[in-house]
Amino acid sequence: MIFGPVIVAIAALLILLWAPINFKTVTPAKVQQAATSLDIRVLKGESVKNAAEKENYIPIIGSSELSRMDPFHPSSMAQKYHWKNKPFLQGNPGTASLTQAMNVGGMTNLKGNKAVFIISPQWFTKSGVPSDAFKYFLSPLQLTGFILNSDQGDRAMNKYVAGRILDLGVSKGPIEDDALERISKGQQITSFQRFYIKNFARSSLQSQDDLFGALSMNDHEGQINEAASKLPDTYDYKHLNKLATKMAKEHSTDNDFQIGNSFYNKELKKRMDTYRNAHRHVTYTHSPEYNDFQALLYMFAQNHTEVMFVIQPINPYWVKYTGMPMSSITNFDTKIKYQLKSQGFNNIVDLSNVKNPNYIAEDTIHMGWRGWLMLDHHLKGFYKDKKANPKNTQYKMDSYFLTDTWANNTKF
Repeated sequence: MIFGPVIVAIAALLILLWAPINFKTVTPAKVQQAATSLDIRVLKGESVKNAAEKENYIPIIGSSELSRMDPFHPSSMAQKYHWKNKPFLQGNPGTASLTQAMNVGGMTNLKGNKAVFIISPQWFTKSGVPSDAFKYFLSPLQLTGFILNSDQGDRAMNKYVAGRILDLGVSKGPIEDDALERISKGQQITSFQRFYIKNFARSSLQSQDDLFGALSMNDHEGQINEAASKLPDTYDYKHLNKLATKMAKEHSTDNDFQIGNSFYNKELKKRMDTYRNAHRHVTYTHSPEYNDFQALLYMFAQNHTEVMFVIQPINPYWVKYTGMPMSSITNFDTKIKYQLKSQGFNNIVDLSNVKNPNYIAEDTIHMGWRGWLMLDHHLKGFYKDKKANPKNTQYKMDSYFLTDTWANNTKF
């Protein structure tokens, strides 16, 4: 009587996780909620995102800037002005290129469609993505998919990704770890590894994703509705630009850096002296992140995805206060665009150097107000059709960008 119900419950759970049953818990309403939820289970899962790809959504993939949901945020603008396709947000503070490479690799329905990817210069530090951050965001489900597909696609990319995951100290079990070791050496996984990962590990993870991936998600729909209600009924860029400036001024009265009051008072005010001239030696041209970014580009190329890349602005007033040389930004800008354009990724929206940078960022390094509006201006046309134009996906991938030589190259 004591153990019977427990045994029955465990048995029922095991049946749910491993039985070949298709659990359809992802409804259109759930997809709509997930599109702005920024829920980590959505990012690490596959079922919700792949369901969204069957509907009128185009992913915007990035990091913490996506949570700055003011009236000019793409989700607000898409709702207010009835864009044919709406943004599906994918990113959290701490996500960077390698996390998003695994994410894109798991989006099987992305093939032949469009995506937007926001690049943050501050990812490209000398040490690259912190190990703890990557471990936190690494999806076991996406990892099993990568392992099982490692006999396909580009061999150099598969070797690089497997080795990088191991170097960052990830361990998901002896069988998975040994499979990654084999892939990192250019070998195929064993038949036993494939059988176990496909029929036990991945099958269970897929069932968990199907069952729980859309339950009790973060809900930002109310926030988006409120933000959209502050916009005029008619889209007029010049008028919206004036409105963005007005709203930005009203929300950044506590400082001279055009930073939102909430962020300034919470994160900066008490530590301002420590930031003065603190970034004099910052550089964004020596980083393993360039190699991780190349792995991401391979994933897009394999999916024949037409991508709009967005280079985020950095608050110019903050740059001046912290003493960061503008060459740090311009050199990064030149290097990342060389990596993109030389391989056929030509759709780049560069917000790192605009004529009027006032109120382009909401804080020190994230888009807000006028920055969002500038991006929206480009997205509006891009979002009219979610299908990729095959002429824009003729990528020519170069494994040189996976090397240490490129990661530290300053001649480009």
